[in-house]
Amino acid sequence: MKKRVDDALAGIFPGIPVHAEYIRTYADDGTVRNKVSEYFNAHNNLVFRALSPETLLISVSETDISVTLALESALFLMLQGSDIPKDLAAFLDNNFNQRVSVNLKDTGATPAPAFDDFSDTVVVRDPSTRLISAETGDKVYARGKIAGIAKMPAYIGDVKGAADNLVLCGRITGVTKRTYKNKKYTPDDPKNGPEELPLVRFFLDDTTGRMDCVCFPRPEDADAFDALAEKDEVICAGKVTISSYNGAPSFAVNAVFRAKIDFSSVQAAPSKPVPARYTVLKPQPFKDERGKKDLFESDGEKKTPEFLRGKTFVVFDFEATGLDIATIEPIEIGAAKIVDGRITETFTSLLDPKCHIPDEVAEKTSINDAMVHGMPTFAEVLPDFFKFTRGAVLVGHNISSYDFPLLNKYASAAGYVFDNELEDTIILARKYIPEARHVGLEALTKMFGITHINAHRAMGDVFATAELLNIIAERI
Repeated sequence: MKKRVDDALAGIFPGIPVHAEYIRTYADDGTVRNKVSEYFNAHNNLVFRALSPETLLISVSETDISVTLALESALFLMLQGSDIPKDLAAFLDNNFNQRVSVNLKDTGATPAPAFDDFSDTVVVRDPSTRLISAETGDKVYARGKIAGIAKMPAYIGDVKGAADNLVLCGRITGVTKRTYKNKKYTPDDPKNGPEELPLVRFFLDDTTGRMDCVCFPRPEDADAFDALAEKDEVICAGKVTISSYNGAPSFAVNAVFRAKIDFSSVQAAPSKPVPARYTVLKPQPFKDERGKKDLFESDGEKKTPEFLRGKTFVVFDFEATGLDIATIEPIEIGAAKIVDGRITETFTSLLDPKCHIPDEVAEKTSINDAMVHGMPTFAEVLPDFFKFTRGAVLVGHNISSYDFPLLNKYASAAGYVFDNELEDTIILARKYIPEARHVGLEALTKMFGITHINAHRAMGDVFATAELLNIIAERI
């Protein structure tokens, strides 16, 4: 059909390049079903809970979409006396090309007891809809007159692009506050607000994924975030945009409420099993070329910080062909395993991206096309890296916005689930090194006199990050 449209336009405007932009979508059964679920999740939770393949009947042809809601008597009567069928038809008409009709059918079934009895656990019977059961608690922050969040939160792992009116939940980590310049500020007009405005950043983790969140509260509301502790459960509303810098999603939050999340309602993604042995890239015993017995060795006897004791960490870093996670390819991986505060193994290799390494990347990293020719691809190394990281906390500098999303892109395609706990040293630095003016890795290594050999090479950055982790751990 698209080709027919293109051919018709070419005939109407001969010799002139013409671009056809498709605002509405040609629907199929699955896309219509998802849109109906989206509508009721936003507008009527009672009907949403009742949706299933038996109650939501959809017929799609080239020219028409027919939606029939086969509901028990109480819900049927409630919808029959409302504007919801008309609104739903308009909502679908806005999204799809075909003509839309919405019909109601009374199944005559006995009403379920007490529709206003909202149980803590919500069972979503339609397998195409993945949502989390969460009970909204006290308000932490909200813009305008938002008094609560009625929608059920989506899986963070299902957020693949920009989205408006989205609800997400999870455990909150890495809450940091800073200020930015108010572009509207003028000294002679106090109505334009203060010169500096607050900005709050944090991360949400619902076990299906981790989302970078940003909030722009009014100055008088910024302190509300101080009441949140690490790993508190919250539910948030806002919209997701895609960063023009690295192609990663960012959640602009306009409401935060405490929550009681039923994590048992989250359907864990199945993962491929851990490989029985290393096949492409094997870890190597750690040897510090700088002559230290241990990377964390100081002038006196080494004392492992409490934060590192009894735990296994894997500090890792990628070098890649650029910054946009959606399009780049890894050209080097470096990782170091830290057990009870001591580095025990390393895992590193150049990687063949199967494409040209841009000149600016080659200049920055000193990695060129000839060096990676014949090396394994990251897809080939991935099973070995999955084995290397089992049972470990993953650590990196800006891991949340770059290294882990890049890792997850390949893991998702291959069927591996990296469900490790994450620690981002850039977030930890903002909290535990407040005197630092800049929290980039190079700035922090200079600040603490950390030897940063081979900056912008994977293992050089890994060792520097590991030493920084040790310094932060002592402060923690």
